[in-house]
Amino acid sequence: MSGRTVLVVSLWIREGAVAQFEAFERQVALIQGRHGARIERAIRVAGAAANAAEPFEVHVVSFPSADALAAYRADPELTALADLRATIFTRTTFVEGADVALY
Repeated sequence: MSGRTVLVVSLWIREGAVAQFEAFERQVALIQGRHGARIERAIRVAGAAANAAEPFEVHVVSFPSADALAAYRADPELTALADLRATIFTRTTFVEGADVALY
């Protein structure tokens, strides 16, 4: 295992909010970057718009440590985006873990 903390984040958005979602994610990526994080993968789910059971997008995001993740979550610029976030997203789930060697 590496020292990086990895999140797999599933994101559901409101209908018609794709442009707002993409702009929001660009802002969040800048904040993440200040905490040493990087979006490793962003996967737009096929057929997500037609199936509310599926997320719109799934991200794999890594942070250099659990402390860096905690600092990101407490970042005042991120918390200031909470109201905007609520107008775009309908649901978010995440799983936290760490990298392991490939099989």
